Amino acid sequence: MSKGLMLSFYLVALMAISGVVATLAIGGRPDPTGPAAALDGTWRFHPGDNPSWADPQLDDLTWDRIDLLSLPSNRDGDVGLPGLLSGWNAHGHPKLEGYGWYRRHVTLPAGSDFAVLGPTMVDDGYEMFWNGRPLGGIGRLGAHPHVIGARPYLARLPRQTGERSGVLAIRTFMQPGFDRDNVSGGLRSVPTLAEASFGESLHRAQWMRTIAGYIVEVALPFMMILLACMALVAARSIARPSFARWLAFALVATGFLRMGNAIGSWTDLLSAPMLAVQNPVILSPLAMLGWTAAWNEWADGRDRPVVLLIALAAWGARVVGAIMEITAVTTLARYVYIGLFVVIALRIAKRGPQRGLALATMGVVATALFINEIKKLGIPDIWFPFNIGVTLTQYALAVATLLLPFLLSGGDKRGATAQADSPDRALAGPTGS
Repeated sequence: MSKGLMLSFYLVALMAISGVVATLAIGGRPDPTGPAAALDGTWRFHPGDNPSWADPQLDDLTWDRIDLLSLPSNRDGDVGLPGLLSGWNAHGHPKLEGYGWYRRHVTLPAGSDFAVLGPTMVDDGYEMFWNGRPLGGIGRLGAHPHVIGARPYLARLPRQTGERSGVLAIRTFMQPGFDRDNVSGGLRSVPTLAEASFGESLHRAQWMRTIAGYIVEVALPFMMILLACMALVAARSIARPSFARWLAFALVATGFLRMGNAIGSWTDLLSAPMLAVQNPVILSPLAMLGWTAAWNEWADGRDRPVVLLIALAAWGARVVGAIMEITAVTTLARYVYIGLFVVIALRIAKRGPQRGLALATMGVVATALFINEIKKLGIPDIWFPFNIGVTLTQYALAVATLLLPFLLSGGDKRGATAQADSPDRALAGPTGS
């Protein structure tokens, strides 16, 4: 890889890092203060689904009472959104999936125009109604729901002349079939009533926080796919072209895996069931296979074909385990990959090129890939710079993306001739694919 290409990559990386830090700083600022009130307190709740439950004349006194207290200091453990609440699983409905309705009588303060900001945290989608009139929501509910999770939403409050109060009804839907904890279900934060003009300002602030929460999941894939293109170019001039090609494969798979989180959180393009197939069944196994095969090609040794065959078998096991929802199979496959990483690392440490840099880079990649196992050791896996969550996986992938160009640039054929002609390399055969 030429020095000019490397310099261009790092200039782009510097701009991406600057943009990410700026976005985190802006998104992590406190919400503006003004004429607005969180609609916390006592709500009525009923499991199931019936369109008539939006009717303001409905007698809901027999419904469950749920007290929802929204504290800004209670933040979710992912993005860092304020006002996190316990869902219906913690309020007497531990087995409920699908639909549930919330209702509350709201008295409007003095003023003319009001807006309702929808809850920013919901499992997994919702629709709002004011006195029976639809206000919209997040996701598409009905016979075939399409939900992924809540994001900021603003709706002007339709009012009739002299109307000083009303019933706000919220139809929520939690996607069945997913592993949930004992506080999941329905509203995980409350809507906010605000004067219309201030509501727009608050809505912008909420969107900035949501964008900041997933900006790393856009910047990282962009840099990874750019680096993948550079790796394919470098494959024509380095001693280990198969390393560069497998590396490009791993970077693209990992990039699309990370990008799905942002797409699902910002748009309706991906639904929860789609992500449930795309990530564990397709992209995550491909990324694991790609990284293992790439490092296998970097290390010298006659057992490289055997390692690749084992990695392919583990990939197949992960796919089958994910499709059939057999946790033991997917767990076993992950431990097989851990074992392969150890074997490859020992080979690199013994006789691999650029062994210090290669092992350091492989180590941060392993941190990202095996984060579930690392968490079991009690190591924190998320931090909140600027009050926005950034995970250990994201940090590790960012560091790996910055280190990998040095490996690609340090392995040109002319500089590796002696290494390629060594007895071990001769016995191992060519690495090109």
